[in-house]
Amino acid sequence: MSAAALRVVPGPEVEVYLREQRRRGLPAVFDLGCGGHKTAGAFGVDAIRLPGVDLLHDLQARPYPLPDDCADEVVLSHVLEHFAEPLAVLEEVWRITRPGGRVAIRTPHYSGPFAWKDPTHRRAFSSESFGYFGENGYSYYTRARFRTERVRLKYFMEEEQWARPYRAWARLVQWVLDRHPTFGERFLCYLVGGIDELQVTLEPVKPGPPEA
Repeated sequence: MSAAALRVVPGPEVEVYLREQRRRGLPAVFDLGCGGHKTAGAFGVDAIRLPGVDLLHDLQARPYPLPDDCADEVVLSHVLEHFAEPLAVLEEVWRITRPGGRVAIRTPHYSGPFAWKDPTHRRAFSSESFGYFGENGYSYYTRARFRTERVRLKYFMEEEQWARPYRAWARLVQWVLDRHPTFGERFLCYLVGGIDELQVTLEPVKPGPPEA
């Protein structure tokens, strides 16, 4: 049975969070795979019980116990690289994000040292990886559809941990990456020791309500 055919039964903690966010006039933000560093104000989902985790759930088990179109924003911060099938994760993200909502993704760039140093990483991504959700001719792999709002190549993911001379160099490289991302990804990344991170913002594309 497909994930779409299974009935989604949200837990009481999800319903309480959504009700409270509506009452306070705040967006519903779901931080999937949040670990111990959940986004402020978000509802945290992870497979391991850690401080800040509101719901225990393995993201490989679909469907997620979250209602359709419930999220104003979904956060995936260094999560997708841990999955052999990221399409399945993004299909669930597409299902739970409302039309007009956003998906904020941070993930290692394929050229950087963070891509493969973690033995739990299964794959890495390029700036064009997220065009496979309706924006290129190979999008038949999945039913999920997203519009890419922003892609940024981030040279130093944790710039504050480097000494000042390195930070000055990083700012110069970042200036070039922000203005010439294609050149940066195709050529420059191999000359500067790799790009650490991709920062991506997606908007779900969903059918509108039927016309009267």
